Parts: sequence; C-alpha cells; structure tokens
Amino acid sequence: MRHEALLFAKAGSRQGARSTSKATSGAKMLDAMKVIHKTAYWGRVTLGTPPQSFTVIFDTGSGNVIVPVSDCKDAGCAPHRKYDDRASSTSKDVKNERGEEATQISFGTGKITGDFYQDKLCISGSLCLNANFIAANKMSQQPFEQIPFDGIVGLGFKDLSMGQGFNLVDDLSSQASQFSFFVSDNDDSELTFGGYRPERLASDIVWAPVKVESWWQVAIDDITFNNKAQGLCDGQCQVAVDTGTSMLAGPTELVDKLRDMVNPQDDCSNFHKLPNLGFKIGNSVLNLKPEDYMDKSASGCSFSLMALDVPPPKGPVFVFGDPFLRKFVTIYDRSKPAVGFAAAKHGGDSKGSAASQSIVQVDTGGAAPSSREPAHASSSNTVSMHLEGGNADGGESNREDDEEREDEEEDDEDGGAASLASVASAPKAVGARHAKSSHKGAFIQEHQRTSSQRRRHLLGSSGSHLFSVRLFRDKKK
Repeated sequence: MRHEALLFAKAGSRQGARSTSKATSGAKMLDAMKVIHKTAYWGRVTLGTPPQSFTVIFDTGSGNVIVPVSDCKDAGCAPHRKYDDRASSTSKDVKNERGEEATQISFGTGKITGDFYQDKLCISGSLCLNANFIAANKMSQQPFEQIPFDGIVGLGFKDLSMGQGFNLVDDLSSQASQFSFFVSDNDDSELTFGGYRPERLASDIVWAPVKVESWWQVAIDDITFNNKAQGLCDGQCQVAVDTGTSMLAGPTELVDKLRDMVNPQDDCSNFHKLPNLGFKIGNSVLNLKPEDYMDKSASGCSFSLMALDVPPPKGPVFVFGDPFLRKFVTIYDRSKPAVGFAAAKHGGDSKGSAASQSIVQVDTGGAAPSSREPAHASSSNTVSMHLEGGNADGGESNREDDEEREDEEEDDEDGGAASLASVASAPKAVGARHAKSSHKGAFIQEHQRTSSQRRRHLLGSSGSHLFSVRLFRDKKK
C-alpha cells in the first residue's frame, strides 16, 4: 500500500482560540480588507475512443494519472465521472516493468485501490498520447465524495510514477518539453503546454535548475526581508514548486524562526510595517508581500507558512503552492530540467510596477548570478487551456459551473479538452523498491483559514512521511 501522507490531509490546529477582545478588534476594517482565495484549479482531459471526459487537477507534485472506473460503487466514486474500459476501443490492461498491474494508495484522510490501464489521453484536441494510468475501483467516502473534480493528472518526475510509461512529463516531452502555469483569483487561470504566453509575464524569466528530479525542486541561496539577506540558508535551502497545493510550507525550525523575526501581531496592528518576504536565487529575489504570506480575517492576523518536515534526501524543503503561484508565472522545462519564474501580469498591472515589486535584482553576495532571459514570442505549437477555480472541498456550485463550461466546450471541441486544473501536492520515493515518501499538502481545506490554524498537522493520521505500496499481479474484475 502506498501512503501519500499529506494528500487530502485535513488541517489541524496549532494554538488555542484567540481572546475575544483581539478577535473583535478592528473586525469591520478586516472584513472589508479580507480576500477569499481560490484553493483549487481544475479542468478536463479525455480518455478513450470515443473520448470520455473527466475533470482533473494538474499536479507538479505527483506522478500518476488517476480517475475512477465504472466498476466502482463506493460513495467516494458516486459523484464523479467514471472511466468505462469496455466502451473504449483503444483500452487495454497493462503491467509495469515489474509485472505489477494494480495498486492501493492511502491518503491522509482516505484511500483508493485501482488497476493499471492504457488508453488514448487527450489534454487538447492536438495534444494526445497513449498513456498508462490508474483506474480506481475503490475510493473511500472521505475525502473523495466532496472534491469537485474527478481525478488527478500528475506532472512530477518519473520517480513519483508507478513505473515505465506512467510518467506524463516524459511521455509528452517530444511534443511539449515545457509547460507553464498562470493562476489567479479571477476567471483567467490557464495551463500552457509547449512553452508560455508572453503576455502573461511582467518581467524577465529567472531560471533555477532542478536539484532533485522528483518534485520540481530548486535551490535558493537565502531568505530576504525587503531584499536584504537574513543568513538563514547558507545556500542550503530548497523549494518545491507545487501546483497541486493551496499552501505555503517549510521546515519547522525555519518557519518558527521566520515567524519570530517577522513578529506579526495577532490584532494586525503592525501589518502595514511587515516586510516583503523574499527568496534569493543568485542575484534575483522573488518577493511575497505581507498579504501573500499572512492570513488576515475578522478574527485577526496570522503567519500562513505551515510547518512541514521532509526527511532527506529530498528535505528539508519549502513547498510553494497557490499563494506563490498567484504572484509568479512558473515554467517547467523537462529538457534542462529547470523551473522558470516571472512576475505574473494580472489585470490592471503595468509591466514596470509588477516586475519591480515581485522580482528584484540585488548584489549576489558572492553567489553566482541568476540565469535570466527575456520573454519571447509564443511558439505556434503552444496549447493553452483554461483552468476552473474554486474551493477544494467541493460544493454544488463548483460542479454546476464546470458542467456548464463542459457543455459549451464540447460544442466547440472535437474530442479534446479545453479546461485544466491544479491543487494537490507531492508523493515521493525513498527506501526500498516499493517504499515511497510523500509530503503532499494538497487539498487542505483552508479556503477560510483562521489564526487558530497557523500550523496544520499536515501528515494526517499517519504522522509519517513514509508509505508503502502494495501492488497486485492478478487483476480482479
């Protein structure tokens, strides 16, 4: 059994309730200033011939494609579209290179069991391939009954996948060696395969090489306050850029130290004095404003970075999800491999203001300068797809909006998919042949986070980063 300890893990509470006086102080002002962010981005792919449509999340922190199968009668499968292998002329059972043809995956608050299949997968009318995937025949009621999408499309590296031929990033590399994400709280989020859309960029691209080919994990030289290095990393910090999580997280020791250094007041009295929190790559600093790394509500203010301790060799590591992704267009290049960062140009932003606030050039302090390149014209081979956004814990409005968009797109598309997604985090591999380690923080229900949730217990009930995989050689249908 594979255990993805953080995927779908529920948030825990770090500290007790705030005193009534602090909770109510300035409540009217805070309500007016509060922003409710989207915590999930999803869209559609098709599987099979003729195509069967599914809403999915696109997750750089996982490595498999997972959808429910028609044989699944569990409550977790009930609200979702299901893959029917008998209805597809191109469907076939497959095994991985170890002769295994099924698996069980345990999440922070649930589990699935599924068989291995291969079929035609399309993420646009022109971007199709024969893909190996997991068709889940058992899905626990929690959390799957509540999520607003049907499945997962992993865009991590191959050590996160079930075996040869299960890694979409490698299998797509001949058609699209780059892909990029632009996400926002508006209705203009998108995923682009084959490159990026230059009109979404408000700065040059800062490139960072991938240090660990599992997540898209890069090194940072230091952490800065208002562009001044704080000497917290000594060149040893790393960041996993994760399109599948709504959180920011980092090693407990560093998160606690940062919280003490920033010293945010619970009543928000010093919010306007808080520094920009930056992450230094060479001579470039990627900045988050206080509104990006603080939770602000009627009950007060709290530091939103959560404690997450990932064991070596992948950790310690920061995990940057949606709050970071809303600030920066992220570009994932399999051929290098590397991650590119550019200030995101949202509606109303001018190029100069967005770039000057989000990415700043500073003295290297002896480190090598960052690799930068200007944005260039989009390739004619790029395929951009709209991302729906909403709350990760589901709801009728999410699904109704998605179904309306699906009806519209199916009128225009010829078996392709024009919508995408994001929101989850990362499973990883360590130890024995089927032993893997997961630091998934996805689908955390934090769309209305309070100060009492400063630190989530991200490991779910297991409290462990390690998980095992039980693979079955005899498929039962």
